[in-house]
Amino acid sequence: MRRNVKIITRYILRQFLPIFGLAMSAFVGLYLIIDFFEKMDDILGGTAPLGSAFLYFLYRCPSIITQGIPLVVLLAVVITLGILKRNRELIALRAAGVSPYVYAGPIVVMALMFSIAEFWMGESMARPMDRAAQQIWDYQIRGHETPILWSQENVWYWGKDAIYHIHLYDQRRRALENVTVFYLNPEFNLRQRIDAKQIRWIDHQWVAENGVVINLTGSGPQQQWFTTKTLHLPETPEDFKSIEAVPEDLSWENLYHYTSKLRNEDYVAAPYEVELHRRIAFPVMTFILALLGINIALRQRLHGGIASGAILALLLAFAYLTLSQIGCSLATSGLLPAAIGVWTVNVAFAGLTCFLWLTNDQ
Repeated sequence: MRRNVKIITRYILRQFLPIFGLAMSAFVGLYLIIDFFEKMDDILGGTAPLGSAFLYFLYRCPSIITQGIPLVVLLAVVITLGILKRNRELIALRAAGVSPYVYAGPIVVMALMFSIAEFWMGESMARPMDRAAQQIWDYQIRGHETPILWSQENVWYWGKDAIYHIHLYDQRRRALENVTVFYLNPEFNLRQRIDAKQIRWIDHQWVAENGVVINLTGSGPQQQWFTTKTLHLPETPEDFKSIEAVPEDLSWENLYHYTSKLRNEDYVAAPYEVELHRRIAFPVMTFILALLGINIALRQRLHGGIASGAILALLLAFAYLTLSQIGCSLATSGLLPAAIGVWTVNVAFAGLTCFLWLTNDQ
């Protein structure tokens, strides 16, 4: 019996994996073609070499793949089981006493592996390569003077002993440009202010350049101008690292720590919490859609047609994605808790999938 299970598993995977690969290739190719035509004027009208455009699209591929995995897995499941059913192979398996768990099991395991791979690829490849692609687009193709994603302007940052207003933070140079540091007393009153054209991390300490120190603790404001001044700030460049990127660009671990910091300091953290939950909920969606696809395929009549099953699956996937986006938007705006806004649709479709499986008489 165990040998028969192995034979069935290998046979199912030999049908499923090529269909998945073909569908993924079609998805990525179509995405790149549309993206190319949308950006064709900038690519052909600029002075950048075509090699830069090639690298841009190459670096975009991991992100495109992670976006396509849920729909591609769903289509591969429906088409694979649809072909097996049309060829009466599933009927033969049922007649031989083989449980649906046996021939659906390999697909379920592969869907789980794809979900894990989707999360891993998003964290280790897609986000870093997306930043590199955006750098190529902004700096080489469109000719911006500085890569946009390496800095963020006009940032307010709450430190341990002070509040920072940073016009520009350059992570590569470890430099705070046009920065103001506000020192507050326990009553939240301003006691000192430092304005500097630049504060740089040099030899494991912050050095301010071309600025002024304003003390407000005496009878009146006292100013002291300086060319260079060593500042004893508790923050390090690693503390400022998160302000260089939007939530989508941070790794899950960094986003988790940054979100926790915002919550602990009573700042609005809803957008970051939503992104934090969404990073896990989206790969889980892949697994749920695969289970939904299995139910759709097994419920199709013998001559119901693979195309009709694929269309139905895509409509349900579109509804899934739309409702998920609505939930994320409501959570981002603060109308719903982040966990509820992000996970409600997953729970609802998981419940629908369980209901369809339990009521399946095929």
